Amino acid sequence: MSRKGIVLAGSVILDVVNTVDHWPAEETVSFIERTDYGAGGPPHNAAAGLVKLGAPFPVKLIGATGEDSYGAILRQSASSLGLDVSALVPRPGVETSYTHVMQSADNGRRTFFHQSGVNAVLTIDDLLPADDSARMFYAGSPGVMRAMDEGGLWPELFKRARARGFRTCLELVPVAKPIIHRLVPPCLPYCDILVINDHEAEAITGDTIITGGRLDSAAAIATCKKLLAMGVGELAAIHHPDGAVAVTRDGTTAARGSVRVPPEHITGTVGAGDAFFAGMLLGIHESWSLERCLDLGNAAAATSLHATTTSASIRPWAECLAYAKTHGLR
Repeated sequence: MSRKGIVLAGSVILDVVNTVDHWPAEETVSFIERTDYGAGGPPHNAAAGLVKLGAPFPVKLIGATGEDSYGAILRQSASSLGLDVSALVPRPGVETSYTHVMQSADNGRRTFFHQSGVNAVLTIDDLLPADDSARMFYAGSPGVMRAMDEGGLWPELFKRARARGFRTCLELVPVAKPIIHRLVPPCLPYCDILVINDHEAEAITGDTIITGGRLDSAAAIATCKKLLAMGVGELAAIHHPDGAVAVTRDGTTAARGSVRVPPEHITGTVGAGDAFFAGMLLGIHESWSLERCLDLGNAAAATSLHATTTSASIRPWAECLAYAKTHGLR
């Protein structure tokens, strides 16, 4: 039987999204206008995005929670999005990983306060799938999983997954650039598909791809080529609010603008990058053209902006592309 589907593993957390009226100075007060709870972390967000997009293949999430109230909320939230949580294992004696997301209503910017919890103790055997039925293995994220980070285990995780026949995919989170620069390059020779944002791309390579706050597409394409030269096996892509670029090992190059989302449609920006990766993953799994993969990534990210949590407002893939067509691209 041919392999089919995507397994997504790594840092699964509960996002506690507090929308505040403004970001306060120290020792002053701002007011919480609303609080939303949602399962989060890159593996969950991308898995939920794939399910919401209507991926025509199996999607499996691997991770852990604590045996606490946040863990119960996390598992219920993931289940409500249609995810199979059977491999999202409760562990006694540790706290569920969570992030307080403080989202400012006056400018939309977000600040994160993270409790590592159970993710700090997970290692390679906790993240690898039990069987080899899936086609692709996605894992994230270096910099927020202490045992994986301090043990230098990320390259071995991807090496072992690739040895079992998986196409490997790496996701990052915007931790400090020196951390990314230390942890990620050793992974690249074992990573087939790398989809990252501008901050992460600059951290890995030392390149500058943002000029005056805008994405320099030509520079970003050059950086994708550098990432391939550093070992990425199949495809390197970089996304930004302005749009996205991608380059494949065979030299195919694409650049596509982001969707012109009306300001009144934007409720939150948590998880937009993960939604982009979900769109890319669906297209890659289904052997779409590179430009169409970028278009779906941008369209999925655009519809993710319609809710405060990471995945709730993502639409089936054809509806995402229709939304993008209606509103146009930058």
